[in-house]
Amino acid sequence: MTPANVTDRSGWVALAGNYRAFPQLAGVNKTDWLVIGGGFTGLAAARRLAELHPQDRIMLIDRKRLGQGASGRNSGFAVAMEMPGPGDLNSAKGRADYLEHAAIHKAAGAEVKRLVTDLGIACDYDPNGYIFAVRERAKFKALEERARALNDLGGEAKVLDAAALKSRLGISFYNHGLWIGAGNALLQPARFAKGLIDNLPPQIECYENTEAVTITPNGTGGATVTLAQGSIQAARVIIGLNAFMPRLGIKQDRVFPISLTASLTRPLAPAEEEEMGRAAPWGMLCPIEGGATVRLTADRRILMRNTAEYEPAGISEKMLAKRREWHEMGLRHRFPFLPKDAIEFTWSGHMCASRNWSFVFEALSPGVFAAGCYNGAGLARGTLLGKLMAEHASGETSPLIKNALAQEKPSWIPTGPLFTLIAKIRLGHELRRARSEH
Repeated sequence: MTPANVTDRSGWVALAGNYRAFPQLAGVNKTDWLVIGGGFTGLAAARRLAELHPQDRIMLIDRKRLGQGASGRNSGFAVAMEMPGPGDLNSAKGRADYLEHAAIHKAAGAEVKRLVTDLGIACDYDPNGYIFAVRERAKFKALEERARALNDLGGEAKVLDAAALKSRLGISFYNHGLWIGAGNALLQPARFAKGLIDNLPPQIECYENTEAVTITPNGTGGATVTLAQGSIQAARVIIGLNAFMPRLGIKQDRVFPISLTASLTRPLAPAEEEEMGRAAPWGMLCPIEGGATVRLTADRRILMRNTAEYEPAGISEKMLAKRREWHEMGLRHRFPFLPKDAIEFTWSGHMCASRNWSFVFEALSPGVFAAGCYNGAGLARGTLLGKLMAEHASGETSPLIKNALAQEKPSWIPTGPLFTLIAKIRLGHELRRARSEH
């Protein structure tokens, strides 16, 4: 039986407060710029367009509510420096490739920090890095080597043993860890998105519950976008749909959605705080695919996410209730003092992935551009690449734009039943391999 409070509402969104409401768009429309998607990418692109083109008409549309899709449902990790894989930095080419990616991540983390500071967004921004950790050392290879490599490249990394992890986290579940600073930050993602919305330049026309059904490039540049109740003829279009690009026929054989579910507890009680030694807020990632993501938030709640599935139709209410049970299990393993009814919110969301972990940043046709597929790093990377895409679409260039354009494109994937079978087998294998980390 489904618990009464399993309603697939993001706890982040529920706790962020009232969002600005925007109308639905209908009829025949014409604009200089159209941004499709009101998440981090679209919000950043629209903001930058308004700065670059103060006299142009700029429209921003979203299929549902601005900032309440994947942007309000992620785990709130702003990535400024990724952890390299074992052996990634052992060759000159490996180091060069890593540094190319690292330049984008560093700029992405800095852009998030700039927006939080300049706009005064109250989103519990915490610049003190986060931790990768496991129970079993065999599942975290080359720990010391990775730390040395990161520090040699100007980053901040420190190996943590079981005692150090217990002291920092207030729990004894983890035995081997790596803290990475260098601009990596934690925040409340829905409050960050809401702050971006609240501070949009007034020139931007925002429309909610306005789905782009089809997009037809125009021969002279731009495109005509068909809506459920109208159309938009746009001289230039920026698409920031991330996992939902294939709905518009974009990158159908290159990107795919991964369904994630998460739960957020009610605030810790005083006795529970004592059990954890009143630990400062922290964020924990697993270095292997399929492992759990856990946070102790600034408002003293526990976030648990330990699922990753290929469910293109989405997570049903019945499925969500089952995933909540898995979250309860993960909480019980780490926080045995928490009662079973500690969870207050449970929700699902989508991450966009590619087979080779590459992102989309390109012109699809004259005057039509797309950015997306951030492979789990969308909060910061989407914020930066939305801004860069607005600049690129405006004819500007910079070292970062050249870097983004030069990155390897997402590799081909099969479509249809074959891919569904492959994806389910692969993700199922990863979840089984990470079982001890759930």
